[in-house]
Amino acid sequence: VLWNTFRYIIMYIPLMLVASLGVAYLLSRQRRGVTAFRIIYYIPVLTSWVAASMIWKSMLSPEYGAVNNILAIFGIQGPGWLLDEAWAMPAIVLVSVWKDMGYFGLMLMSGLQGINQEYYDAAAIDGAGKIKQFTRITLPLLTPTLFFVLIISLINSFQLFTQIMIMTPDGGPLGSTMVMVERIYKCGFRYYEMGTAA
Repeated sequence: VLWNTFRYIIMYIPLMLVASLGVAYLLSRQRRGVTAFRIIYYIPVLTSWVAASMIWKSMLSPEYGAVNNILAIFGIQGPGWLLDEAWAMPAIVLVSVWKDMGYFGLMLMSGLQGINQEYYDAAAIDGAGKIKQFTRITLPLLTPTLFFVLIISLINSFQLFTQIMIMTPDGGPLGSTMVMVERIYKCGFRYYEMGTAA
């Protein structure tokens, strides 16, 4: 259980940070239609975990799921996703990143918009390219926001429960998705071992 929880955290947090930062960077630019994209990226956050998990469970079905059907168009044999020991946890991670990306992206976008444009103008005059501006200006000034997002996402990772219970009931194939909160719930409310759960 501890290994599965740790494995989820190791996969989820870096992927979520990179995806959220990419979304925030794209959506912080003032371009035509950016407001519509902001709304689209935030819609998964407004969706309940139960509804999102049910939808993704059907989409990741090996027989009739939309994901494997799309992969089949390109000649790729899709994995068993939630029925495969190797792919069950990565599938949970991908769904979690999809759901949380808009929430954390909004936080990072507000951090990006708080950076004074004069820093970038001065760097451009000095000949700094986009990569150097990102590593020398954006990342250092975004550090407090990134740290906050990291702490909140770490707390969310330890609270992983709903998507596990709906998408991979009973801990998934060979217990590959059995995590701490799910195990506490089962010990307390399925096996009535309240001492163990506590």
